[in-house]
Amino acid sequence: MKYNFDEMIDRNGTLSYKWDGRSIDYPENPDALPYWIADTDFPCPRPIVKAVQERAAHPIYGYSKVSDDSRALIAAWELKRNHWKADPSWVTFTNGIVPALSAMVAAFTEPGDGVIIQPPVYYPFRESVINNGRNLVKNDLIFDGEKWNINFEELETLAARPENKLLLFCHPLNPVSRVLTKEELRRIGEICVKHHVILAVDEIHSDLVYRHRTFHSIAAISKEIEANCIVAASPSKTFNIAGLQLSAIIIPNETLRKKFEAETTKRVLYITNLFGATAFQAAYSDPECEEYLEQLIDYLWDNYLFVDQFLKEHMPKIKCQKPDATYLLWLDFRDLNLSAEELQKFCLMEGNIALDVGAWFGGDGEGFMRLNIGCSRQLLEKGLTQLYDAYRKRGF
Repeated sequence: MKYNFDEMIDRNGTLSYKWDGRSIDYPENPDALPYWIADTDFPCPRPIVKAVQERAAHPIYGYSKVSDDSRALIAAWELKRNHWKADPSWVTFTNGIVPALSAMVAAFTEPGDGVIIQPPVYYPFRESVINNGRNLVKNDLIFDGEKWNINFEELETLAARPENKLLLFCHPLNPVSRVLTKEELRRIGEICVKHHVILAVDEIHSDLVYRHRTFHSIAAISKEIEANCIVAASPSKTFNIAGLQLSAIIIPNETLRKKFEAETTKRVLYITNLFGATAFQAAYSDPECEEYLEQLIDYLWDNYLFVDQFLKEHMPKIKCQKPDATYLLWLDFRDLNLSAEELQKFCLMEGNIALDVGAWFGGDGEGFMRLNIGCSRQLLEKGLTQLYDAYRKRGF
């Protein structure tokens, strides 16, 4: 089945946080075109829509459970897409990855312990540590002018400190859109095993990898690393169903799994979203959903090429890093010589576009902005044209 990702769908008035939530996160200009929060403007695959509609036709929406085969379905998907042979018995479900991250911090550390993150990184990582009263330990990524790299020497030093008990690892790297090599993953995993640092990895964007890269789950690198891993997965980014809030947390180590499940029980994270459970089963059981994904990846790649060419022709001082994965581009505005506040105001008030501010992600993110290209080419061109008008008026 051929999908038309060029279709413009009006999301205003649908309780979309991306569109209707601009008045909350961007009150200075709630009419700015939204290219910020990580969901797309594409319709979900038809099998998911059909499954949800059919379940919605039943007039009772009480407490629900995941289907009996959902654990086997996500395990089969991991094997096929991410080269990891996970056992279905390792899977537990939560109502979202962000709540699960917070539960991981609470389950695997105590007050006074350190949790390592690698900025610039998705900001709920930082918030999950701080909100649980743990010590935030930063292992900043290093930018070499083309890509962002792990500071392995510093990671080894930090992991060797006995008070640092957990590494929150995001892969593919968000916001910098990198897929690491097997050798890099092995080095991270072995450092954690060597120093008894539990490795919690968010792989929510693992399906959205471009053709020039191959994604490997870090848990697939070795049995020793696997036994030290907690892997968070979800169809929410892949199939644009984040609002249905269901995630799979895969924990091979039984002791760690029981600790995590005890914490999720305490936080009541185990109550399943009815439509999330319905969509989850459809996403991983109907072959058309994988066809949709393959078409989506190609469309997003063409969107990246469009952005890259547009910037080179019209705004050469703004540079776009070649992404390995995700529909989130990491744009380098540093040649404009604007502060983080000035840059945000320039994009929002002059360019009339709402982006995620690089400084929010920590590390050396200041001077960068994150652009969501999960939209029609027409909408993408409109936003870039608005930015170009502001760029030209400034005389950059």
